[in-house]
Amino acid sequence: MAANKNRVIRILAFLACAVTAFQIGAALYRGEVLCLNEGCKIVEQLTNVPPVFFNLAGFLYFLTLALLCRREPVRSPFDINWLQVLLLAGLVMEGVLVGYQVFVVKQICSYCFFIFLTIAVLNLLYGGRQLLLGTVLFLAVFSAFPMLNFGPTLLALRNETIDSGSFAVKRCETPLKQAYFFFSSDCPHCQNVLEALKSCNSCEFSFNPVDRIESLGMPDLVYKADYDPMLNRLILSLLDIETIPVLLVRNPDGFNIIKGEGSIIRFISQACFRKETVRYLDYSQKNKQDGISVFTEQEGECNIQLDCPEPAEQSSEAPFKY
Repeated sequence: MAANKNRVIRILAFLACAVTAFQIGAALYRGEVLCLNEGCKIVEQLTNVPPVFFNLAGFLYFLTLALLCRREPVRSPFDINWLQVLLLAGLVMEGVLVGYQVFVVKQICSYCFFIFLTIAVLNLLYGGRQLLLGTVLFLAVFSAFPMLNFGPTLLALRNETIDSGSFAVKRCETPLKQAYFFFSSDCPHCQNVLEALKSCNSCEFSFNPVDRIESLGMPDLVYKADYDPMLNRLILSLLDIETIPVLLVRNPDGFNIIKGEGSIIRFISQACFRKETVRYLDYSQKNKQDGISVFTEQEGECNIQLDCPEPAEQSSEAPFKY
């Protein structure tokens, strides 16, 4: 019975080796691993180790498990069962990675979740007591994450700022305001806001797309050599924002967050085309979010993760080239 159990564990571990080896090849050839969702790219942006080394570590881990299944069973109570120890260590590590994705990044990497399920199944195959102990260790690590507040310190740890996600900047002399516009290439509400920004002349705007684009059909832009759209998704995730368009306006004491097509267009029409100070926001719609002022009207928005339906009326000329 034990021999059959070890054989099944060995086969599954070798299969996991094949998957991680394939991902190593994909990372070397394509520059990124294969994943079913955007969560993998977001998580990769937050690591100090390239994906190829992560998968190399996984390959060696599963290979070690497969080789340990060929060893003779433990004969002395003072001997260490390294197969059992490594299986438990795998669940502890997954507790860290899954907790980080759920509570910090708020994005699930489908490939990472596959690795987690594989390690859980290996513990189950080893035995019920093994799985029970592994579950306790996993939950102990996983439950620690909601007690911690990571927030924007993730960006500081990577020596990155909001400007690292800017694709282009529309500059003006002595701007009245400095703002960052978060948008996507397939959001019609974002396109309407971009149309309104074409002739803006008294605010400096940085354009932070959440997906990869090549250019914007807008004059007088200063394009940056490189930008990171996944960083823009991370910033919105840290602010607990799931919709676009979003405008972050820099103030002396922090930022204002303006959400929705109508709120943003109303802001730029009153704050960026006049020299005098105006009360351009409806403060009845204001709420506080982690010390940041948020203005929204809950209309004219698209969900970042879902396709956005076309509005009843919109410009037929899209300002994007992608």
